[in-house]
Amino acid sequence: MMLVILAILLLLIAIACAKWVRLPAVPTADGAAVMAFAIFTQGVFVHFAGKGSEWIKIFTVITLLLGLFMLSAYLRSIFDGSFKSQHWDDPIGRFAIGTWVAGIGAAVTTAHLNFPELHPFLVALGMLNVGLLLFYLFSVSLAAGEIAGLGRFKKLHGIILLTTVALQSVCLMLHELFGATEYMMYRVLILLGILFYIAGTTLLILRYRRYAWDLADDWQESNGILYGAVAITGAAALKSSVFPNFVLLGIWTLALLLLLIIEGMEVKRAVVRIRRYGYAKGLGVYTPSQWSRLFTLGMFYFFSREAGKLFGKDTPRFFSVLHEWIVFGGAWILIFLFIAHLLVWAVHFLSHLSTGKKHSS
Repeated sequence: MMLVILAILLLLIAIACAKWVRLPAVPTADGAAVMAFAIFTQGVFVHFAGKGSEWIKIFTVITLLLGLFMLSAYLRSIFDGSFKSQHWDDPIGRFAIGTWVAGIGAAVTTAHLNFPELHPFLVALGMLNVGLLLFYLFSVSLAAGEIAGLGRFKKLHGIILLTTVALQSVCLMLHELFGATEYMMYRVLILLGILFYIAGTTLLILRYRRYAWDLADDWQESNGILYGAVAITGAAALKSSVFPNFVLLGIWTLALLLLLIIEGMEVKRAVVRIRRYGYAKGLGVYTPSQWSRLFTLGMFYFFSREAGKLFGKDTPRFFSVLHEWIVFGGAWILIFLFIAHLLVWAVHFLSHLSTGKKHSS
């Protein structure tokens, strides 16, 4: 009961800060930071610290505090009247509101796994997130019409697949909160997410085939959601037992193939950017979409960890060995990438902080 009261107090403090404290403007897509912290806590950090350990609980608290800060910043934009200009006017950027839905969903799931005594509070927060999902789906349906009307088709990138990520994140959240009792709801969410994925991927293929583009500058890191959305669909279907094992194994294989293709392009893009801009500007520039890439990598790893039961005696040995390598070796790679991104973000944050002080003096 004390934890529930504390959680409610923190939420009220976050809302009060949004109303009366001057907070910095936070990009719409920065909600992906909460997604990344949550999925790394559920998947990668568990590999090293173990489920239910004190370290995992600490990372869970950090994720929740980060989520409360983001909530305050986004609510602040509503209170000060800047929501429309910051998060709504750009129809493509509006898709990034999906990071708020997925971030809250992933944070609630992580918190319930490690602090089940917060169940009443987390159920209430989860229901609010379902409402946010409905608002998000409505907003992107309007955005789709605006994109077509304004001729912004050639600006599309992987951000449009956040519709799938948001839906499957809510599915995972509801399954964690209510168990297997809402099977039909999980099936609807998963199938709807698949339809959004097919539509979004088709649009992206057409965009990159019809219009000229440059790998260094026009390829977005958010395109990693192409495999992240498949991975979270597989994870949601695995948790809720919507598909049989052979279908889940096919989803895992598809996610792996897409990961190899997309990350292969990222390696090539990195080489091109280093040659063109040097190491600092080529690789060391912070963008909010980098959190989405961390999330997609972390989600594939989480799906792989949870999918251990799919690799039984009837599975070809090559797949079983590959799966074991991903689970045990992939964790170290992801930890390295997570720390590297935190350093890039820290340099970006400190440089902006010092710039702000110079302007104010």
